Amino acid sequence: MLSRRRQAAALAAAGLALACARPAWADGGVTECDTMICLDATDLGTATKAPAGGQGKPADGPGGEPACSWHGVQWPCGNAELGWFNNADGCYWRQLATQPAAGDPSWAGHQPGDGAVYSVVCLTPDGGMSPSPDQWLQNPPPGYGGGVDLAALAQQAVDTMQLTGPQIGMAPAPGSTGLVGMPVWMWTAVSPTAWGPNTKSVTAGAVTVTATAHATQIAWSMGDGHTVTCTGPGTPYDPSYGAHPSPDCGHTYTSTSARQDKGKFHVGAVTTWSVDWTGAGRQGHLTLTRTSAADVAVAEAQAVVKP
Repeated sequence: MLSRRRQAAALAAAGLALACARPAWADGGVTECDTMICLDATDLGTATKAPAGGQGKPADGPGGEPACSWHGVQWPCGNAELGWFNNADGCYWRQLATQPAAGDPSWAGHQPGDGAVYSVVCLTPDGGMSPSPDQWLQNPPPGYGGGVDLAALAQQAVDTMQLTGPQIGMAPAPGSTGLVGMPVWMWTAVSPTAWGPNTKSVTAGAVTVTATAHATQIAWSMGDGHTVTCTGPGTPYDPSYGAHPSPDCGHTYTSTSARQDKGKFHVGAVTTWSVDWTGAGRQGHLTLTRTSAADVAVAEAQAVVKP
């Protein structure tokens, strides 16, 4: 748990004054006491009278940025030192950057990794701020992140990655003709957009969400009714490999493509992308797919009979 001296220092850094009784904020001094932290509504710089009917609900502050309110007074939804404001309880919550060790009482019987421990500083009815013991929560409290849709920001970060389906490589190559019974090699070029990893960040106000995407598999629909799922990018073919099959991503056709549309098998390759994102003390996961395609001709091998 943060000591009262450390809490006082954090509040002082946020521009708040600590004193034993109101109205002791005027001189801006910082002392340690056993009662509460006192502040004026203007100490955070943007606190204003809430609009009618706005108590306990988010509102727009100066310049249109999100604002929160408590007992008819608007407060900034986020503060670098205090954390994020919860309209439901009038408290600022901040996930501790360094979580307590296992067995610390603040975990309330839970283990590290199961939820998180937060510092808590609450407004009081008489205009003060009262630090509370650090508290464990399974999920971030309401208002954490300032009301920003973190999942939407994560999706925006993904959109900037310009992820694609496989950059298809095949042997025999599309445009040439393979043979029935001969191994076909499949692979993708490895790049941030075709296989990953790919990391991007998007910021909205004081909130930044960072997303990292990497491909987990490619499902190759070979056009003959078979699907080959490869958990790696595949191995590019080299002529020195001869007629050996691919070590990790290949297929062998057992019939020609003569009866297919345009005389070719239509090959579809679907990459599954796994995306993990973090922001404002929260984290999440997205799964998405991207598709590429190619056409491959396959013919019977012609036997050569010597006279």
